[in-house]
Amino acid sequence: MNFQKDLQERFFRFISSRKAYGNNILYDVMEILNVRKGAAYKRMNGETALTIEEAVRIADHFGVSLDTVFKEDEYVTFKHPFLTEQRKSAQAFFDQFNFFLKPLKSNTNVKDEEKELAYLANELPIFYYFSHKYIFNFVLSVWTHLHWTDNQLSISDTLDYDHQIQEIRTDVLDSYYGYPVTEIWNSNMLSNLYQQIIFCITIRGFQDASYLDKLIEDIERLIEHLRSIAVSGVKSIKGITAPEGKLTIYLNDFGNYLNIVLYQSKYIKSSFVGYDYPQFIVTHNERFYEFSKDWLDKIKKRSVLISTEGYQYRELFFIKMENDFKSFKEHAQKLMSIYY
Repeated sequence: MNFQKDLQERFFRFISSRKAYGNNILYDVMEILNVRKGAAYKRMNGETALTIEEAVRIADHFGVSLDTVFKEDEYVTFKHPFLTEQRKSAQAFFDQFNFFLKPLKSNTNVKDEEKELAYLANELPIFYYFSHKYIFNFVLSVWTHLHWTDNQLSISDTLDYDHQIQEIRTDVLDSYYGYPVTEIWNSNMLSNLYQQIIFCITIRGFQDASYLDKLIEDIERLIEHLRSIAVSGVKSIKGITAPEGKLTIYLNDFGNYLNIVLYQSKYIKSSFVGYDYPQFIVTHNERFYEFSKDWLDKIKKRSVLISTEGYQYRELFFIKMENDFKSFKEHAQKLMSIYY
């Protein structure tokens, strides 16, 4: 067995599965190494040995880790999109979310039954907000303020990124909801949103008091949507139904402090831990995935099904959610009368 040839084939196979570039990798390698087509192809199939410099340059270009490729049983490597992100604007939020979705959009030729995705939610997955203008505008305003602005927080109706939102909604339907998905919810997954709104009232973060009324109405519509998909077990965003695969929703209130997403296809296993945290991580290490998946499966066994079936648990879940919303609404309106 030619060990060097095997390593190089594994290297380019990993890049192909991670980036879903297919044959386009060949032309990228030609450009990176400034070599002709035949020379690039020989490096890809292991006939010509890569130098250390060439391997590093290729890995940097495609954003992959040499540890992950060659030492997957010994190392877990992570990539954070902010390590290379220099712009300080709302667009960077969309860029990060696209980074988050990229592995899910890979390998589009893989059959749906070969793909599997699970989401353990500390907070409600943020893509549920994309079809709710006032919630999403609020969340993005807070996110931008925390990360990049030193000015006083000012939340208004201004929304200059409808096009990006529509693109991400389409990606979510095609990528996240394009095959069977399991989500594990908890009854407090809207609590952080409520706390942020209350705090923003006390620091006079809203430009206009009327925005809160629109925001509260938006949250009420969101809860109605969550009930609808839980009853039907059908994935949809603002009335648009996902192409394939059912949505299975479990309820578990033992507690989880990070949003965790696990994605598996025929070619890649990806783990996402956190999302809006400095320590947000993405890794494609298979052992890390398998360990996390085993843990998630144990949580699922200790959860209750609330989609399509589980009528009693589902009703209790939404009764609590609606009561929590009612208490939040009353509290927010009282504070508005004081601060505005």
